[in-house]
Amino acid sequence: LHAYRRMVAAARAEAPEIAADPRNLTIFSGYRSPSADAARCQAEGNCDGIVRATCSPHRTGLALDLYVGQAPGYRPDSSADPNRLHMTRTATYRWLLANAGRFGFVNYPFEPWHWEWTGEPP
Repeated sequence: LHAYRRMVAAARAEAPEIAADPRNLTIFSGYRSPSADAARCQAEGNCDGIVRATCSPHRTGLALDLYVGQAPGYRPDSSADPNRLHMTRTATYRWLLANAGRFGFVNYPFEPWHWEWTGEPP
């Protein structure tokens, strides 16, 4: 949490366009228990609930889904190609790509909103 807070403070200080929208870099999903992930998968019908419940990095408590923007008509965690393309063009995502490693975070490239803390930066 400390690394996340430091990263957000730096992003807002270094990039006025990030600071302009208070939603930027807010956490919309963090720790998820295996049972919560399994229930989510079943409700959404978008994955094998057993695999997700046993493999999701969210169950480690080290994965964060961060708001980096969203294309009109899509949710901030929609993996639809137009949404992911839109996200990769935002100032927030571009700043994260260039700077998140300073705080020990890495991205899961298929999901521009998904970041994992790997420990203190090198």
